[in-house]
Amino acid sequence: MTERYNESLKLDEVRAAATPEALAMLEDALVWDMTLPWTPDYVETDRILPRFAAAGVDLISLTVMGPEKNLAETIAHFARVGRAIEARSETMVRCRSVADIRAAKAAGKLGLIYNLQETKHFDDDLGMVGLFYELGVRHALLAYNARNRVGDGCSERNDSGLSNWGVAVVEEMNRVGMLVDGTHSGVTTTMDAMDVATSPFIFSHCNAYGVVPHYRNIRDEQIVKCAATGGVIGVNGLGEFLDDPKASSQSIFKHLDYMAQLVGPRHLGLGLDFVLDVGGFWDWVEKFPHMWPESPPVQRRRAGFAQPEQVLELIDLMLAAGWSDEDVRGVLGENFARVCEEVWK
Repeated sequence: MTERYNESLKLDEVRAAATPEALAMLEDALVWDMTLPWTPDYVETDRILPRFAAAGVDLISLTVMGPEKNLAETIAHFARVGRAIEARSETMVRCRSVADIRAAKAAGKLGLIYNLQETKHFDDDLGMVGLFYELGVRHALLAYNARNRVGDGCSERNDSGLSNWGVAVVEEMNRVGMLVDGTHSGVTTTMDAMDVATSPFIFSHCNAYGVVPHYRNIRDEQIVKCAATGGVIGVNGLGEFLDDPKASSQSIFKHLDYMAQLVGPRHLGLGLDFVLDVGGFWDWVEKFPHMWPESPPVQRRRAGFAQPEQVLELIDLMLAAGWSDEDVRGVLGENFARVCEEVWK
C-alpha cells in the first residue's frame, strides 16, 4: 500500500521547530496557495480545508474541474462546491476580489476562489469564458498535459504552439479579467500565449526544469518571460517534480531559490497542489499514460505531496537564506495579490 505521507505531518511539531520570526510572519502575512485539487474525487471539505486554515493559509484557489469531465458535469460540480462553502459560512467564504480576500483574513475566515485546469470547458464558445468568470473562476490553464484546441500540453511528443482558437481564448481571458495560466502546457504554447497576452501571465503551480529536468517543470525562458509580463510562478509540492518522494521543504526551496536567482522573489508564490490521498492520485495518473508518461532521468516513485504545514518551514528557509521580510511576504501571498489586483475585473 502506498504510504500516505500527507497524514503524517503534525502542526504542533512544526510550530515547535519554527523560529519566533517565522511564527510571527505566518500570523501576520497574507498566505495564498494558488492550487488545491477540488475535483469530485478530491473533495473532503471538513478534513482538508480546516487543516489549511489551521496551518495559517488565508486563501486557496480550488481546482473545481480538471480535464476529465464534460461541461455538464463541471457545472453540476460547481453547484455542489458552492453549496458546501455556503453551508460553512462561519469559517470560509468565496472571494471575488483581493479586497474580499483581505476582508476574509481580517474576519478569521478562509478565502476561496476557483480555477479550471483546462480550457476545453469553454466548449468552443468564447462566451463561456465570461460565464465561468462570473461563477468564480479567476484563472484557467491552457492545456492539461495533452493537446487540445488551444494548444499542446507539456507531455506531448510535439509542441506546435498556440492555435488560432488559442489566441482568441487568451484575448478573451484578458478582456474579462481571468488570469491566463501556463501550467501543464507546452513550452511553445506558453511562449506564444505570453506574446499574445496583454495582462500578467502566471504559472500557478510549476517548478524549475533547471533544477529537476521533468516535462512538468518550466524552462528558464518560460520563467524569464513570465516575469517580463509582470506575472508570478507558484512553486509546486508534488514530489515527482521535486525528484524527492518525501516532497521536503528543502527540495521546494531549491526551486524557489533557483527561480529567485533568475527573476527575483517578486515573481514567485505558492501553488502547492496538495493531495491527501496519494495512492488515489497515482492510481488516476496510471489510467492516463498518454497524459502522464514517465520522464527520465527522474524516477517515478509514487511520490508524496507537500503539506500545508510546510508553509511555516518554507518561511524559515527563506529567512535563513537572507531573504528580506518583504520578499518572504511576497512569496507567501502579496505577489499573487498584486497581479490579481491588476488583472481581475
